[in-house]
Formats: sequence, C-alpha cells, structure tokens
Amino acid sequence: MHRLLITLIAVLLGAFFVSHADAQRTQTRSGAAQMDLGDYKGIRHAIGVVDFTNDAGWRGRWELGRNLSIMLESALGDTDRFVLVDRQHLGDVMLEQDLAASGRMAQARGVAQTGQLRPARYIAAGSVTEVEESASGRDGGIGIGGVRVGGGRQQAQVTVIVKLIDSTTGEIVAQERVVGRAGRTALRVGLRHSGMSGELGGFEKTPLGEAAQDCINQAAEFIAKQMEEFPFEGNVIRVANNGQVLINRGAEFGVQQGQEMVLRTEGEQIIDPMTGAVLGVEEGQTLGRLRVVRVEEKFAYCDVVEGEDNPAVGSVVYLK
Repeated sequence: MHRLLITLIAVLLGAFFVSHADAQRTQTRSGAAQMDLGDYKGIRHAIGVVDFTNDAGWRGRWELGRNLSIMLESALGDTDRFVLVDRQHLGDVMLEQDLAASGRMAQARGVAQTGQLRPARYIAAGSVTEVEESASGRDGGIGIGGVRVGGGRQQAQVTVIVKLIDSTTGEIVAQERVVGRAGRTALRVGLRHSGMSGELGGFEKTPLGEAAQDCINQAAEFIAKQMEEFPFEGNVIRVANNGQVLINRGAEFGVQQGQEMVLRTEGEQIIDPMTGAVLGVEEGQTLGRLRVVRVEEKFAYCDVVEGEDNPAVGSVVYLK
C-alpha cells in the first residue's frame, strides 16, 4: 500500500511538472507575432495563400499541407503588410456566385456577383520536404521510492521550401528553405484570426504543430522582407467632374494622403515569339504626376500635379 501511494504521488507530481514545463516552453496564448519585423507604414500588396504540397510523404492525423497554408495566411495577416485574398475557399465562393447567377435564388444586390473576385498579384505556396518526429531523453522527470515518472517528450522538425509566385507570369520571384523545430517559438501567431484555430483541430498544440509554427514564422518573415522591395502600382478608374483622378488603391493598400505617384500609359506585354512565354511588361509612356489628396478604404482621390489632366481609365500609377 505504501509503495502504491508513493507511485500515485509520483505520477501526479510528474504530470504537473511536465505540463508546467510545456506551458512555459510553448507560450500557447502569446498573440504577438514571433517574427523579426518592426512596425510597418509602407505599401501593402495583395497576396493569396494556397495549400502546401506534402512532398515528404508524411501521413498522420492531420492534413499537413492544408494546416501549413492556414497558419501562413494567419501569420501574413499578423504582419499587417498585406491585403489577403482568400484562395482556400475559392471553390465555395464560385459555387455561390454560380448559384446566384442561375436565377434559382431570390434577387439581392451586392452579394455573390460574378466578375468581382479580387485578383492577387502574388501567390504564396510551399512544399514540405522533410518531417521528423522522435522522442527526446528524459526531461523534467522525478523519482520517488525508486519509481521514475515523466521525462521523455516528443520532438519534431519540419522543413519547407516556401515560394512567392507572380500570378501574372507564373514565375517564382522568391524562394527560401526554412527549418522549423518544436519548442523554439510560440505555438501560434494569431491563429484565432478568421476562425482559423478551429480549422486546425488541435494540430497547433502538438510538437509537430509547434515545429510547423516555427517554420511558418520564418516563412512569413521571409515573404514580408522580400516584398518590401516589390514595386507598387495601381490603375486609374475614373476622372471625376472636378478633375480629380480616382485610383484603385486606398487605405487597405497603405496609400496615404500627400504621396506622389507617376502616371503612365499601360505598357505592352513582352512575349517570347518562340515559346509564347510572357517575359515582362514594357514600361509605358510617362504622362505626368499625381498627388493623393483623399484616401478611402479601397480607392483614393488624386490631384494632377503635372502633365495629362484627363488620363484614360486603366492608366498605370507608380509610387515615386
């Protein structure tokens, strides 16, 4: 009886110490982004995230590629540097639009209309190349009366090739190999964003989930820093009666009052005559300069500072 009591106490104490150590190690409720990114006041780019491919051949309880894409979308949202365009539920959105257009639904304005899906210039994708799961040595165990309780805990490591793709040409414009390890970072970066935590089904609380989160933090940091150098551009959508030029970029893209932009004609695509591949876009003719005077959420009003005062719809604007 005495030995049984000691064993029971050891089990309870061991469970307490191990769970306490895990809580300290994982910081499961830290909502702050664990990325080396400071405050950002610059221009944002539209980006979509697609499911990662599972090239490691890992099989388990969770859909690894799907979960990683959910975590990356959440992490990119936490950087406050992007306009996120949903590509995870695109099929459902298109189905609803097709149903509304079929005439079988009650007529309503402003919902499920075809031809209004927002494009994303850039697509974030990834390939899982390696997955490792193993048990470490004894860690945090205790011994009472010759009985050892606690100790071993699972370790995990995930390796991903993250890619940033230009959706216009299909070109990979940036690529990086990142390795994530369990216990090296907080479990989540805003996983409650848009209800994403429920979609993961507890995956983020496992050692594999921790390793995936570390990997995703690095991937989001890489993408954010790469896109700081990408050019910003928009288009003229209208010239108002008072002569102000409206452009299709507003506060959500980081446009600010007082910014000056170069106005150009649309450049022609440069196409390889041998392969048909789009090699780029020719620089258009400079028409003048605009200054942003009023910013709405999705568009902005500009005054013509120099040059063409009645630019054609579709003319391109570039941030100076």
